[in-house]
Amino acid sequence: MRKYQKLNHFPYSYYLGRKDQLYRNYQVQEDLFPGDYNFMPKTYIFPKDAEKFKQARDNVLMGNQKKKYWIFKPTASSCGRGIKIINSSSKIQLDMKGFLISEYISSPHLIKGMKYDLRVYVLVTSYDPLTIYIYNDGLVRFCTKKYKINDSTMDNKLIHI
Repeated sequence: MRKYQKLNHFPYSYYLGRKDQLYRNYQVQEDLFPGDYNFMPKTYIFPKDAEKFKQARDNVLMGNQKKKYWIFKPTASSCGRGIKIINSSSKIQLDMKGFLISEYISSPHLIKGMKYDLRVYVLVTSYDPLTIYIYNDGLVRFCTKKYKINDSTMDNKLIHI
């Protein structure tokens, strides 16, 4: 690039922006630094990890673990499209491409009994040297119903963000 040229995406930025690529990169770091990278829920990228997920789900079905929930996400979607909460008896097509399933955090931090998320906006102007500007303003989204996870609340979008 020349000094006068501008672009709105860094090349290969999808390695951090896509859910599947982010988790693959996380796994590499977790292998290198296991003590430092132990904060992300177990995730299965399909169809590659279909057998591992099936074993985890079968363990729950056989009664080896308490009731478990997972979050199903398309890898290249945004704005919450296609996201759903599933349990061990949910029917999903394990050979389908373009999605991942992560363990659902069943006891999240709540404010007044409701789930929320924080959006912090940043501008990265350079990777070498790394230069990041954090905006003073952000966004907080609250659910409108008190959080409770069970089979009857899995599909309630007012409880889960």
